[in-house]
Amino acid sequence: MKEITKRGIAITLIGLMVSRAQFLSMNPIAVAFFAAAYVEKTMRPFLLIGVTIGSAMVLPTVEAIKYTFVIILLAIIGNLIENRTKNKPIPLQAFAFIAAIVTAGISLTKYFLSYGTREQLLYIALEAVLILCLTLVFSRPIKFILYGEMGQAMDNEQLISMALLGGLVIYGIPDIGGIEFSLFKTTIFFLILLMGYKYGAGAGAISGTVCGIVMGVQGYINVTGTTIKEDLLPIVAVMCCLGILVGMFREVGRLATAVAYSVGIIGASYLYDEFLMTTTQIGAIVSSVILFLFLPATIMRRIQGNTERKSEMQFIEQNIQSMTRQKLHGFAESFQKLSSTFHTISDTRTSLSRQEVDAIFDELSERLCKDCSNCAACWKTDFYDTYKATFSILNSVEQNGYICEADVPVAFAKRCINLGEFLSETNRSLEIAKVNLNWTNRMAESREAIAGQLGEVAKIIDDFSKDLSDTIAVNGAEERQIINQLKLNHIQVKQISIMERRSKRQDIYVVARTSKGRCITTKETATIIGSAIGKKVKPDEGSKNILTKDYETFIFVEDTTFKTLTGVAKVPRVGESVSGDNFSIMNLGTGDMIMTLSDGMGSGKLACEESESVVELLEQLIDAGFKEESAIKLINSILVSRSESQMFSTVDMSILNLYTGICDFIKIGASTTFIKRDNWVESICSTTLPVGMFNTVDFDGVSKKLYDGDFIVMVTDGVLDCIQGENKQQEVEHIIMSIKSRNPQDMAEQILSRAMEYSDNEAIDDMTVLVAGVWKKY
Repeated sequence: MKEITKRGIAITLIGLMVSRAQFLSMNPIAVAFFAAAYVEKTMRPFLLIGVTIGSAMVLPTVEAIKYTFVIILLAIIGNLIENRTKNKPIPLQAFAFIAAIVTAGISLTKYFLSYGTREQLLYIALEAVLILCLTLVFSRPIKFILYGEMGQAMDNEQLISMALLGGLVIYGIPDIGGIEFSLFKTTIFFLILLMGYKYGAGAGAISGTVCGIVMGVQGYINVTGTTIKEDLLPIVAVMCCLGILVGMFREVGRLATAVAYSVGIIGASYLYDEFLMTTTQIGAIVSSVILFLFLPATIMRRIQGNTERKSEMQFIEQNIQSMTRQKLHGFAESFQKLSSTFHTISDTRTSLSRQEVDAIFDELSERLCKDCSNCAACWKTDFYDTYKATFSILNSVEQNGYICEADVPVAFAKRCINLGEFLSETNRSLEIAKVNLNWTNRMAESREAIAGQLGEVAKIIDDFSKDLSDTIAVNGAEERQIINQLKLNHIQVKQISIMERRSKRQDIYVVARTSKGRCITTKETATIIGSAIGKKVKPDEGSKNILTKDYETFIFVEDTTFKTLTGVAKVPRVGESVSGDNFSIMNLGTGDMIMTLSDGMGSGKLACEESESVVELLEQLIDAGFKEESAIKLINSILVSRSESQMFSTVDMSILNLYTGICDFIKIGASTTFIKRDNWVESICSTTLPVGMFNTVDFDGVSKKLYDGDFIVMVTDGVLDCIQGENKQQEVEHIIMSIKSRNPQDMAEQILSRAMEYSDNEAIDDMTVLVAGVWKKY
């Protein structure tokens, strides 16, 4: 009973009426309408009953039984298809083809059993074609009736198909009335008046044409009681003109439109005998006009097309997006050029240059030799020997970085009367020059770090511009399917947008509320959306949990293929109150689950602060959208240029994509990571140095495909150090393999406990075990 809605009741009643529109003892309209409405999952049992009753009211008994059997068989086939496809929407085209084949098959069986004629065989083929075509035609007005918003404009295809459906409904209406009233004619005149006023001259013309044809087919053209079917064209033309007339007067209001419409009909009565003003004709006009004037304003609001406006807005949005991409790309190029500039001025040196050493000796000779009493003898009489000795001293300084008495040539040592002061001043000047060189190198390292940071910022901006470029809006069928299914479940959608990323995964943004005071959870809503588009969908972590009567924005994302459970066990080094290990577990909106384990150098509070700083920075940068490699490089440059006291920490990352099951392992100075499968354990090792030691950081990276039931085991080096001997890794593999528990927390605790047994249950270093189990969702 929860599925009963006003719109569903309307569809059922329409099905009852159109099912009465039979010809040549065939009823393809009933089958086509049932197939088109069945796909929309609205009040199916009532729809089946309504269509069956409508057919039985006008068809002979045998034919009525045949079409009842066809409709029931279609319902069974549709149910089987949905069960087979896990309740995914039935494709309309496929179900239309099935309906045509089923009807033709049953008709052919009846044809062969009764030895029918060739003409009947032609009718069977014609009926199958009509069912196939009419199912697709009826789908548009059915969707509009079920899901259309109040005041929503119809496109040309919807107008034509709606007018055709309206004509068939009128065709199926029995002419209940007396001498002064005709329900059939009242309905026809009212439909033209309504469609022309609400949707304009085009809709009025289409409605008039269809109604004129229906009048001709039913044989109600002449009000005197005689049936005239020879002059169908004039009456169709008049009815079409009446629809255009209503559309022309719609802007001046309802009353003026009704008057003009009545005058038009009266005028036509003087031109054509078919519109002779009899009592029945006048009663039909008056009743249709009264009904038109007294309908609620919300129903009678005039609808204006907004296709051009939508196209204009889409064009503007595309231009804004293109401009944003260009700006971001320009920012990325600017940061990259800044990075290159800093790289060119960040060269470091390990020793003093020859020019610097020469400058030191020039300054010393100017300061010490100038006022020396032996200056003339050294720099004039023995200039060649002094110059040769100086050159030898310079070579020793370049090789050793300092000068001692043994490096001074003997002849020069005997001749120089201030040798001791010369050596001490020279070494002092060299030490000052080395300090300056060290600071120059530190400045160069800082510039190198800044260059790396600017380069990584350039990459993240460029990646974001690519994401913006490759993220496209998905319009059309999927959005309509979602809106339709939500409306069937009492959820009103104000706006909807489906964004498809580079990975081809979709994010669904919905502005919606519930109707009639209901409260529906976002999990239930996600299930409805998933059934509409045939994908598993879940609410985004940032969305609210409940839909209420107020419009709010909700985000739904494609659900992942895998899920994980994690466990952790850790113990500090014996004698320490805190562990120097820190870890992090992050679930990103991209479907990645990231486990990070960092071991600060040493133990205790200082090591804890080091690893905690690395883990927190990684969390912030990755959460902001930085790639893992870029985040690590930025952190390394920060640690290098942070202070005099360098900070070293290992980084061990496991990045599991929960859509594909592929896990990327990034290891920087980290201990071994293990993957446990059914009957074996795989090891992933690292040979790199921790972050914060050098300007450039090396990665050990490997990718592995994980499957249902696999486990990731990450440990710090304290776990392996507990084990004596050379085969530490193999011992840990044996420990992991021997654990039968499937609970990640229990596994982590058992691994830690078993490892500590090798060191008499004392932690000789900080020990941490991080375990993640991977399971497939069903």
